[in-house]
Amino acid sequence: MYITLDGVSRQYDSIWAVDRVTMGIGKNEFVSLLGPSGSGKTTLLRIIAGLEKPTTGRVLIDGEDVTDLPPHKRGVAMVFQEFLLFPHRTVSENLAFPLRMMKLPAAEIAERVAWVVGILSLGGLEKRYPNQLSGGQQQRVALGRGLVGRPKALLLDEPLANLDRELRQEMEVEIRRHQSALGIPFIYVTHNQEEALSMSDRIAVVRKGRIEDFAARTDIYDRPKTAFIAQFVGRSNRFEGTVDAAGRHVATRCGTILALPAPLTAGHAVQLFIKNEKLRLAPDDGTDGASHGANRLACTVKDVILRGAYADYILAFGDRELNASRPRSERAFLSGEAVIAHLNPEDIDLFDMDGERPS
Repeated sequence: MYITLDGVSRQYDSIWAVDRVTMGIGKNEFVSLLGPSGSGKTTLLRIIAGLEKPTTGRVLIDGEDVTDLPPHKRGVAMVFQEFLLFPHRTVSENLAFPLRMMKLPAAEIAERVAWVVGILSLGGLEKRYPNQLSGGQQQRVALGRGLVGRPKALLLDEPLANLDRELRQEMEVEIRRHQSALGIPFIYVTHNQEEALSMSDRIAVVRKGRIEDFAARTDIYDRPKTAFIAQFVGRSNRFEGTVDAAGRHVATRCGTILALPAPLTAGHAVQLFIKNEKLRLAPDDGTDGASHGANRLACTVKDVILRGAYADYILAFGDRELNASRPRSERAFLSGEAVIAHLNPEDIDLFDMDGERPS
């Protein structure tokens, strides 16, 4: 592993912001630290950068123990949520600033600035000031200032948080492309699951200072390790209940019976999650042969939210709501319409009440 965290913790007074984190990141990986506000992900990033010193544990970069090294001797760069561009300096001057602090020769500074301008498509903007740039252009300059020193790794702390949705999506593609071309690890902090899923090779889900799971983005989304991940990554419907005497069904608290993907011990208290897009809908008119049995829930459409190629359906089911997301190319349903929501047992993510997969 190119970057290794070995038992890293960080304590503030009686609070452990980071708690015994061990993980390794490859040289060509794009890794996201994903978690809610206050989970410890930014503290973890600052420890890698050298802006925070761990209370316990070690940080290794390219085989070197850098735990006690200051930030400027670690060979990494950091891009923050705020662009932090000097308003009185041009694009070229902003890009050259860290190189001047490194006291590099003028010819090398010019060569590196030209390199960054080329890879980030900043040509023609070199003499402009930050207030003459769009938000996306300012973000590229901030990214360029991190890359111009040719770091061993680039650390990004929610750099797209202040951009609008369309521009953020464009920058997600650009950042991913630049990481792939440069061949250095990018470590990206975000609370936005869409960003993490669109850019990352692997995602570390951070919760209460610990790594809940560190896996490929497809595994994080499709095969969540814990109930927290199932609820935090993607949008899901949640049920609670108790396994029946035969061990093959759950009697839920909302009064329905759900078939399980695999047998469990009778009397086992469980929680079940099914992602909104896995909830299938059919008209409640008998045309599909559906009966009101296990995994078939009689609902009424309360509202329909259009989201481009998809429609989100808010469903009334007894005294609670369910949510389904279906392609608009499928049959459309209207508010007030009676529907059957079908849950395929194989699409259900099943956990104990403590949030772990049943053994």
